[in-house]
Amino acid sequence: MVSQIKRKGKNFSLNLHTLTHRIMKRIAVFLLSVMVLTSCYNKKTLQSNIGKVFGTYYSFVYYAEENYQSDIDSLFNLINGSLSPFNENSVISRINASENGGEVDDMFVNVFTDAEYVSQSTNGLFDITIAPLVNFWGFGFDPKDTASYKTQEEIDSIRTFVGYARVHLEGNTITKDDPRTQLDASAIAKGYACDVIADFMVSKGVDRYMLDIGGEIMARGKNPDGEWWKIGVVKPVDDASQTKNDIEFSIPLKNQAIATSGNYRQFYITKERKVSHTINPITGYPANSYVLSASVITSRCTIADAYATSFIVAGDTTLIKNIIKASKYDLEAYIIVDENGEHKTRHYTR
Repeated sequence: MVSQIKRKGKNFSLNLHTLTHRIMKRIAVFLLSVMVLTSCYNKKTLQSNIGKVFGTYYSFVYYAEENYQSDIDSLFNLINGSLSPFNENSVISRINASENGGEVDDMFVNVFTDAEYVSQSTNGLFDITIAPLVNFWGFGFDPKDTASYKTQEEIDSIRTFVGYARVHLEGNTITKDDPRTQLDASAIAKGYACDVIADFMVSKGVDRYMLDIGGEIMARGKNPDGEWWKIGVVKPVDDASQTKNDIEFSIPLKNQAIATSGNYRQFYITKERKVSHTINPITGYPANSYVLSASVITSRCTIADAYATSFIVAGDTTLIKNIIKASKYDLEAYIIVDENGEHKTRHYTR
């Protein structure tokens, strides 16, 4: 049996038996390809890594053919060796101990560049040179006496050598205008670590995971239930014991990062004030306001981490909205404020 097919003015004769054979062959090849791809995907199982890093915890769940614990530990060690001021042999510790600065590695360059942008876009509310003030108030890598009264003269004296414009990056070299200037990347390093691990996972073809490093989170793909990873934001109630974990609300992450900052866990009380670990680099004082918690969502956790800290320092929702609109990054923020003793959540986007 022959079928006549007219195409572009020409007649073609094609044996239907041959045509059917070719179609079935192509279907068989397609089905085989699907089976191979499915088989490869099914080799991916739910992996889990839990541990301590950077003075906090981390938890990581992901779908992969193997467990990458040793690789993740190696990356954490590299980050620690670059950015931890608690590691006396790290790059940042060497810069802090120097009078003029010195050479830095690529990780330091990446973080410093992002920190500088956020500093500029927030008019100095975020500042990587905050270390002397953080130490002065009893936090940081060289904490001073928390019981002593802090005078305005002392604070003003320290502020003379705090300021992101006092350090400069040229290539892989940092220079300092004042030898007393010291750097602290604690408000951005955990976010950066999330990005480093996420990039590593992409290189391994892992496209479903949720990584949490001390509350800075990066998620991609769907969870085991086939839904977007849902992240709970903790109620911002004073809890120096860091044991209360009641959830204020939950947010689904759609291939995004989230970082949350607040002053409800790391603080102490004096006769004069509540002293929180987040210090305003402009005033030199702890950042305390009606803004209790700031959660920032964007594509990179480094950026989310830095902006979340900035918003706590800002302490003003109008200022926060203006910063979001002016940023080159697509930022989304959930700000929990105290209104007459009640928690209210404000949601801002560009």
